[in-house]
Amino acid sequence: MLDALHTLLDALPEGVVQLRDGLVLEANDAARRCLPQLEPGAPLPDCLALPGRSPAGTGTFTQNAVSYSFSFTRSEEGAVIVFRPAPQAVLTAGQLDGALRQLRQLLGEFLAELGQENQTAPAFGKSYYRAFRLMNNLDYLRQAADGGVTPARTALDLDALCRETVDRARERLSMAGPALDYEGLAGGLLIPGDPELLRRLLLGLIANAARACPEGRLTLSARRAGSRALLTLSDNGPLPDQRQLDALLSRSDREDIPLPGQGAGLGLTIARDIVALHNGSLLVEWGQSSPIVVVSLPTGPMDGRTSVRSPRVQADGGLDPVLVELADVLPAEAFPLDELR
Repeated sequence: MLDALHTLLDALPEGVVQLRDGLVLEANDAARRCLPQLEPGAPLPDCLALPGRSPAGTGTFTQNAVSYSFSFTRSEEGAVIVFRPAPQAVLTAGQLDGALRQLRQLLGEFLAELGQENQTAPAFGKSYYRAFRLMNNLDYLRQAADGGVTPARTALDLDALCRETVDRARERLSMAGPALDYEGLAGGLLIPGDPELLRRLLLGLIANAARACPEGRLTLSARRAGSRALLTLSDNGPLPDQRQLDALLSRSDREDIPLPGQGAGLGLTIARDIVALHNGSLLVEWGQSSPIVVVSLPTGPMDGRTSVRSPRVQADGGLDPVLVELADVLPAEAFPLDELR
C-alpha cells in the first residue's frame, strides 16, 4: 500500500513534502528536483520555512531565480506542503481590462467632482492619487514583463525602513479607521535590498490589510530567524476569500474582471513580484481567526562595497508615496489640493 502511494506521489507534477516535528518525512521526485536538500530527517530549507502555527496557508517562494506557489495544511500528525512553479505572466488580460475600466471610472469622477463647490479640492485630490497609483502599478508591471525591474543591492536597515514607514502611515491611516502599530528590533536588521521597492511592498500590504479590516488594528513586526528577516502583518479582520488568495498567488486560471470597488487587482501581484526579486517568500496563514501575512527575506550575502543607511520615506514622482499607496483606503479629506502643487 505504501509503495503504491509513493508511486502515485512521484507521478504528480507538483512537489509534495510531508513533515513531522518540523523535519522532512517524505518528498516526492518533483519536490526533490526543485529542492535537492529535501532529504528525510532534514529541516525545511529557509526559503520554504513555515514560521507560524496556523493550520493552513498559501504562499510563494523563490529558489535559484525560479518562483513557486505553495499551499500547506497542518494536523496532529504533521504537515503537508504542495508546490509548483508560479505562472510567469505578470499582467493578465483580466487585470488589464480591470485597470482600464477603473481608469475610465476615475476620469468620470474627475469631471463630476469639478462641478462640486464644497468638496472639489479633497475629492479631486483623492481621485488624482488613485489614478496616479493605478498608472504607477501598470507601469511597474509593464517594466516587469520586459525584465526591466532590477532591485538595488543596498545594505539597508529593514527595521528602520519599517519603523519610518509605519510612522508616516499611522496618522494618515487613522483617518480611515484602522490603527497601525509596529513591533521592531532594538539593534536594527540589516539586509541587502532595494529600499524603494521594499517600502512599496510594505505600504501595499498595509493598504490591503486596511481594506480588509477598516475598523480594526493592524500590526507590522520584524524579527530575525536564522539567516532570514521575517516581516509579519496581522489584523483582526475577516478571512480572505478564495479570489483574494488566487490574486495574491497569481494562480487562478480564470481571467475575471475585478468587480467595482475591488480595484484592478494589481497590488497583490506587485507585492509577490517584489518579494521574488529579493529571493524571498510570501506566506498567508489562516485558521479560525484573521489571516497573517509573513514575508521572509534573506539577510545576506552583503556586498562590502555598499554603504549602510537607514532609508527615509521620500516622495515618489513628486507625490507622497504613503498617500499614493493608501489612496484607495483613505478618506477624501486626506488629499488636499496643496499636496499636488
